[in-house]
Amino acid sequence: MLDEVIKAFLLERKNAKLKGVTDVEQIQKIENTFHPENWLSEAAKRASQLSLVSHPSKFTHPSAKTSSIIFESTFIADGFLRSGNVDSELDVFGNAAAMDVYKFLSLTLADGKTVLAHLEENTDFIQQQFKFASISFDELRDNFLAIKQDKFSTVHTSGQIKQVYFPVDDGYHLLSVLTPSGLMFKLKERLYTIRPTKEIRDAEKNNVFDEHGFDELRDLTIIGFGGTKPQNISVLNSKNYGEAYLLLSVPPSLKPRDIQPPSSDFFKNSIYPKLYKASFNRFNYLVNPEFEHVKNNIDNRDERDDIICAVIDNVIVRAWAFRQIDAGWSNKTTLPHYQKVWLDNAFTEERENSDEWSEKIVDELARWFISSYEKLHKQILASEDLIRIKSTIEENRDNLL
Repeated sequence: MLDEVIKAFLLERKNAKLKGVTDVEQIQKIENTFHPENWLSEAAKRASQLSLVSHPSKFTHPSAKTSSIIFESTFIADGFLRSGNVDSELDVFGNAAAMDVYKFLSLTLADGKTVLAHLEENTDFIQQQFKFASISFDELRDNFLAIKQDKFSTVHTSGQIKQVYFPVDDGYHLLSVLTPSGLMFKLKERLYTIRPTKEIRDAEKNNVFDEHGFDELRDLTIIGFGGTKPQNISVLNSKNYGEAYLLLSVPPSLKPRDIQPPSSDFFKNSIYPKLYKASFNRFNYLVNPEFEHVKNNIDNRDERDDIICAVIDNVIVRAWAFRQIDAGWSNKTTLPHYQKVWLDNAFTEERENSDEWSEKIVDELARWFISSYEKLHKQILASEDLIRIKSTIEENRDNLL
């Protein structure tokens, strides 16, 4: 005797077909079609038109055809929503006209097992359910279980799905990336359970206290599959109206890196000649006597002055950055007093009302420029160039403020 669930399934589908039909001959034809023996025999043959999978390929491209993958994993208490950790449905794709076969196999019978589970376990119960005169149980079972069989004789992928090179010991393997649709829609289900109800949203909007509070994931993105025909992608996609959620995935907002102030000497701790190598290279070209074709004319001298100013301006900008630190920071250092006045806003008044500190900084800047050049190019500058460097910096002393 058929399980009541199977009877109800067949009756519902039969009544849907009979609705509005008045022709006696047509009614009898429908009655015959939905006789259990006839319908099961025909449905079993159509099962091969469907593929039961955990990772369908059609989410990447509707025309993609790949091997039917059913992946199973073990539970690990790592807190991740992943294969093995959740009881997610398998998905189905194939001929939309055969989807009633999948619905039938998904029926939960009186003992709590699905028709498909009974067939896989080859139980006595299902053998009694499918005991007919015109067709053998083994044939029915094999035909229905074709829904879980790969339609390709060997592992098959498609150029229409996403692929990625993955490093392995012997080089790289080209992997085909498939969509875990069951997990994807399980995520959607969990997000719906987190979403605040209308009552809670109204309470939030009106600043009404709620003792339970609520959680919410913001900046979610909806991604669609299949357009106006989500059923062409898969059963789970159709059930979810072709929509899934993407969690926010953007680079983190990093806190600006703290400026590391000098501890003993600004020129030794905070500025490095190599940072200005390109400028020093050009300066060397203009002052080095080895470059005989470079004339010592007004244009070249002006360019030398411009290079000196540009390098020193960059150094000054670096110095000003330390003024952004809370005033008084230099008290924890062994910086010379004139450098503290220049770099620390705790000495703003002295900086603005005294010239002694700036005279020393000008001397330091000139010495740093000269030593940096000589260190990078292993050259000794002519006395004329030394004087020009010092005078150029002196002329721009006001920039130190």
